[in-house]
Amino acid sequence: MGNTMIIAKKEMGSLLHEKTLVLAIIVQLLIASFSSLLVIGLASFFDPSALGKYDGQKAKVGIVGEGELKQFIEKGSVKPYYYQDINSALSDFNKNKIDAVVVIPSQESGGNEIIQVIIYLPKSDIKGTLVTLQLKKPLEDYETFVRDVRSPRIGFEPVRLHVESLPQKTSTYFEFIYGILIPLLVFTPVFISGGLIIDMFTEEFERKTMELLLVSPVSFQEILNGKMLTAVLIVPMQVLLWLMLVRLNGVVVYNIGIILLLISIIAVIIVLIGAVVAVKYRERAISQYMYSLILILLFLLGYLFADSPFNIVTRLSSGAAGIEALVNVAPYAALALPFYIYTRRFQLS
Repeated sequence: MGNTMIIAKKEMGSLLHEKTLVLAIIVQLLIASFSSLLVIGLASFFDPSALGKYDGQKAKVGIVGEGELKQFIEKGSVKPYYYQDINSALSDFNKNKIDAVVVIPSQESGGNEIIQVIIYLPKSDIKGTLVTLQLKKPLEDYETFVRDVRSPRIGFEPVRLHVESLPQKTSTYFEFIYGILIPLLVFTPVFISGGLIIDMFTEEFERKTMELLLVSPVSFQEILNGKMLTAVLIVPMQVLLWLMLVRLNGVVVYNIGIILLLISIIAVIIVLIGAVVAVKYRERAISQYMYSLILILLFLLGYLFADSPFNIVTRLSSGAAGIEALVNVAPYAALALPFYIYTRRFQLS
């Protein structure tokens, strides 16, 4: 145990020289520190309507032509500007005098033609998203109006969906924070540690320093344990820091203690897998490649089970699960044990 701690202390001290690890930690630090701002940005791409409460200024929309759609746009939350032709509208649009241009279609709702609406939007992602958000409601109302006019022709009553009125419909922010952001911050240190343990071993093999270590009064198993201990210990420390930063951003994270326990167990499994791959192949490139393939496979398998680590973290962090989730954590702890027993059989030839 003493030699194991010496190896672990040596590896912990050399972590600051791992540029890839330091860069990854800085990226995660930025994500966790500005998680509120990040969620707003991501939510705007996933669901523009999530920005509804941030669009205080009405978009200036140029309208070209006459037709039924014009009435719906006028009832919406945009500021209309009327033009006689498309060229004058585009001229003001290119000069940033208006935010968008809508060409009213000539087709009537009672006709048989497909109604095509031409809309010019700014290239700026944020501005374009906000304008789209304000045009979305009148366009949807117009679509519903046309469908109602034309529905008697199809000869049957279409099935109406009322998704918006379902009580279990979740908000976009809730989905992003607890379904994506927190699992991303929690599992990224695990994946990094799996790659880190590979670098720790393959560098020893490639620099021919493993032989020097083995002639010292340290066994290969103690070297293995020391390096794996370092790779595992940094995971809960990072996760705790990221979750604290998320909480400072006003996001309530429940069951942090159980999350740290689960993520430590998963880290043990991933680090053991990385160690097995590194000792088997002994070359960094092929080992990292095989490790990446295994991660992709495990990631896909994780979505086949309701109690996958990703889902457990989501339920725990959102408060949907509590201490009873330990029952779902136990199988992963049981899975780590045979992995560790297998690595104890490793001997260098």
